[in-house]
Amino acid sequence: MRRLNISDMDVTSEAFFRFSREIPGGVLCPNLEQLDWEIAIARTPPFFHIFLSPNLKRFRFCTYFVPEQPPQVAIELISRLPSSLEHFLLRCNQSNRDGEPLKDTISSLVLRCGSLRSFGCRPPLSETALRHLMQLPNLRSWVVFHEPPRTFSLSTFPPLEELHLEHAALPWFHLLVAHGEERHRNRPAPPPAIMNTDVKETLKVLTLPKGTTVDSVLLSSMSSFRNLVSVHVKNYDCPSNCLFNLTDNDVENFAATLPSLVDLRLGRVHQSAICRTTVSSLLSLSTHCLGLTSLEIHFGTYRIIRDMKLLLNKWSGRGKPRCKLRSLSVGSLLLPRASNDECETLAMGFADIFPCLRDFVNHINVYTWKGVERRLRHRLTHGS
Repeated sequence: MRRLNISDMDVTSEAFFRFSREIPGGVLCPNLEQLDWEIAIARTPPFFHIFLSPNLKRFRFCTYFVPEQPPQVAIELISRLPSSLEHFLLRCNQSNRDGEPLKDTISSLVLRCGSLRSFGCRPPLSETALRHLMQLPNLRSWVVFHEPPRTFSLSTFPPLEELHLEHAALPWFHLLVAHGEERHRNRPAPPPAIMNTDVKETLKVLTLPKGTTVDSVLLSSMSSFRNLVSVHVKNYDCPSNCLFNLTDNDVENFAATLPSLVDLRLGRVHQSAICRTTVSSLLSLSTHCLGLTSLEIHFGTYRIIRDMKLLLNKWSGRGKPRCKLRSLSVGSLLLPRASNDECETLAMGFADIFPCLRDFVNHINVYTWKGVERRLRHRLTHGS
């Protein structure tokens, strides 16, 4: 067995006890390489060692221990992971009071693991462990939960391909943007012996946390990561003071700068139909990002029928290839009441922007969107 997913809530203490007694050599799966474990610390018997294969490469650990109880099992388990580990992810509801033992244990793990390729943990690392992590040449994916230490200066950075920022970690993004600009402006090229990788060239996947303001400054910063394939801003519920503040020109420039985008999610659309982006933004993304398969972006619908007619009546990039997006996320975005002819205009316009579009997802305004959706599918099936 190479991979195992386990939840201790599904395994009785008796079963753990039987496993631990009957296993020769003390390891259940000596060739195990990947272990995904959801564990309730408060009631887990200490038989975890039977799953700790010396060949373990990937370890994902989700804990639900009671914050008042010291996570002794978690500490013991992590301390016994092999130094050859390549992938580590820990999610837990660790409290500040109990955080230090876990912080020390995970920091020690990082310091003895030189082959980490992906890493993420909610408890913070010591500054020494953080600096060690930043110097690992094979690190490709990092899930970050905390802001950089105040005394932290970024001298080297691994060639990350994925960066997922959670909670208070957004300052890391600004640090990377500023660091890259400083390095290109002021610093001579380092000697070959020093790791010299530019994360702006290697980064492909970027996730930004809830509460991130989506404006032209943010898009300009993201555009400096020239090979981005996936961008996700986790604004699932737009507040009354909307965090989306873009224009059609902002989106046009962004799409032209990052043509490799496949997955773009800039926050779930809210019911308010008043925003400065229109369906023209959708067309910009379709003509510039031909590989786009997932899209979530705000666009105004207050005058959408007028906007769509204008788009259809002008050149609108006809003759240019379009992306093959099949589903457009519209969240709780409202469409105005529309006649049959107006629904046909909307369907014609969406089909011009996204020739392969079949449906609108995540919507609550079922009847209006469904009317346009039926016409889109009819066009796909029977032609214009």
